[in-house]
Amino acid sequence: MKRLVIVMTVAALALAGCGGEAVVPQGQGAHGHDASSAAPPAAGARFNDTDVVFVQMMVDHLQLGISLSQVALSKATSQEAKDLAGAIDVTQREELDMLKSWLKLWDKPEGDGASLHAAHGGEPLLDAAVIDDTKNQSGAEFDATFLNLMAGHQGSAVEMALKEQKEGSNPEATAYAERVVTTRQGQVQQMLKIISQS
Repeated sequence: MKRLVIVMTVAALALAGCGGEAVVPQGQGAHGHDASSAAPPAAGARFNDTDVVFVQMMVDHLQLGISLSQVALSKATSQEAKDLAGAIDVTQREELDMLKSWLKLWDKPEGDGASLHAAHGGEPLLDAAVIDDTKNQSGAEFDATFLNLMAGHQGSAVEMALKEQKEGSNPEATAYAERVVTTRQGQVQQMLKIISQS
């Protein structure tokens, strides 16, 4: 119950002052085009520590989101939850490839997710153990858990992206952060709507 309250609080903060945007349909990239239609943007060589930490944390964040989405694709019962999981899976795989290429260009490691989060405020809302726990659920219980966990997870991405927008120096990274804020706020809004109607 405590985790649920935290998740919904983060989700609410992520939505503050924003109308959001509809989630990207399955099979499309983050800009609404087919994921294979264009190569991801390459990051410039100018960057600071904030850019590196943001990208490293987002790599871990995206991998966890993909893992939870994969579980939802096999276990979710509502079509809305399945569609959402599919859209997140497709878009975040594209973003993950892009961010890994940036770290390689910058000659920076991907980093350890748990250590990164511990250094910046504590444990993430979502981790491998939490994802494993969802595999024991089914039906409406699983759908509700998935939506709540993913809402909090995407809300956390908004918080990280807002910091990058303020303190980052790499133009591509800050542009990506802006995209994260817009798309994740839209996803959180959509998930909260589904939750409220269930």
